[in-house]
Amino acid sequence: MERDSFNFFDRTGRYFSCALILFFLLCTASPVYAVKGVYDWAFVKLDYMRQEKVDKLKTLCSRTHELALRVSEDPLVRASFDINLQFLYAGRRGTIPDELDKRVSELRKSFDSYYIENYFTFYNIMFIGTDGDIIYSTRKEPYPDNNLLTGDTKDSALSLCLKNKPQKEMFVDFQYWKPSNEPAAFFIEPLHKDGVHTGWIILQCAVNKFNTILALTEDLGQTGETFLVNRKGYMLTESNFKGSSTILKKRLDDRNIQAKFTEGHGHRTVTDYRGCVAFSSFEVVSFMGTTWLVVAKVDRDEIITQHYTRYRRYYAEKLLSYLKDSNLPPPSNPVPSFQKPAIRIDMDEFLKAGKGERLHTFGISTCTGLLAAYPGKFAYMAHISPMDRLYGKDETNLLGQMIKKIKSFDTYRSERRHVIFVLAAPHLESLLAAVDKLVEEGFLLAQIRVMYNSKADKAAMSYDYVSNELTVSWSTKNNPAEKTGYLMQDTRNVGEIIRSIMQSEEKSL
Repeated sequence: MERDSFNFFDRTGRYFSCALILFFLLCTASPVYAVKGVYDWAFVKLDYMRQEKVDKLKTLCSRTHELALRVSEDPLVRASFDINLQFLYAGRRGTIPDELDKRVSELRKSFDSYYIENYFTFYNIMFIGTDGDIIYSTRKEPYPDNNLLTGDTKDSALSLCLKNKPQKEMFVDFQYWKPSNEPAAFFIEPLHKDGVHTGWIILQCAVNKFNTILALTEDLGQTGETFLVNRKGYMLTESNFKGSSTILKKRLDDRNIQAKFTEGHGHRTVTDYRGCVAFSSFEVVSFMGTTWLVVAKVDRDEIITQHYTRYRRYYAEKLLSYLKDSNLPPPSNPVPSFQKPAIRIDMDEFLKAGKGERLHTFGISTCTGLLAAYPGKFAYMAHISPMDRLYGKDETNLLGQMIKKIKSFDTYRSERRHVIFVLAAPHLESLLAAVDKLVEEGFLLAQIRVMYNSKADKAAMSYDYVSNELTVSWSTKNNPAEKTGYLMQDTRNVGEIIRSIMQSEEKSL
């Protein structure tokens, strides 16, 4: 009986394992089984990352709050507050003896060491009297008038809160704090002695600890990030894609942010602060009367690129078929003429424009014209022959060289999203190799554009990066003098093509 039971469960386990393996193979063998859920899986990943950040944020807040309570109850801290308060009053009554001044100075040095050893989590500890006087500050930063209620800080969130004479602990959300010249939040811990309110212990929190737990998002790819937003819509953490600080400086779209605060948690597809369509997972977190929004997001274009890469062979064929079956729009005649001098690119050559020059190449037939540009900043143009690596040969590797220069000298990592690539040719022989190389180098499908005209024999390509004006003019053997011109808006976006293919397949399921 035991042997039969074991065999039954053993067989059942094997059947279940085989079913899982079969399901996995089906899902990985064809995108038809996976396309319907590709965006769903993106949101699952975002949910996981968002929840991880929420948990870390709550843990940080909880631990910091516990430490703030410990400070307010610490006998040494309270005794130090009393001594400094009496010292302040003694100074107001008259001249302080040198011996007393020396002993208080020694006491303060001792307290500073105690603060560093036990409460260095807080950027600063301040002792504040009931009239707003700054009795003592471990950071010893300059405070005009030495008073929070009457000095330069009188209109700050901290001072406005103290004006209400809080008799229970309070938390003041992050705002710019002039004495420290940086954003800061505060715990306000009231002190009482013999039933009389004597003042407050103010514990200053730096924003860098919050930024640290939100900043690391390696699992979300190159366009993913998590960040914290306050109730007014300002970022409380640094953007992964801005060179300058965004903390309390970058205000996000009210229509997006306030709707998220209202909903509490969920998913949204939004146009983010960089102008990119992004998937976002969000949750509102409350702490001591303050509400924040935790957001995890990733560009839709990156999800599409990842999906294409996973099923590259399948979508490569679809991409070629789409381009072959689609017609070019009506030509933009007459062909625009550029006034500024042009840098001419010959076959097997690529050159850079970075001082306002225009780039130009012609005679593209069995070859490929390739543009790599950061509109407004620089551009490269190449005339790639059939002896290049894009055609399976080894004499040249122009695209690889261009990418190396762009990554090494021309852009920061956060700027590469702005680079666009345009391939122009009367054939599609080099397209898939170029797409593979660009994706492999970390660029997205949405950054790749194609100008393909099977009815033409030759093309000329001209580009002005300052105005982002591209012209591709086509000619035929039968009528070489007659040229048809197309502009940047006439190019086909590879990312959009793949997205449309994915959508049509999803509808067919």
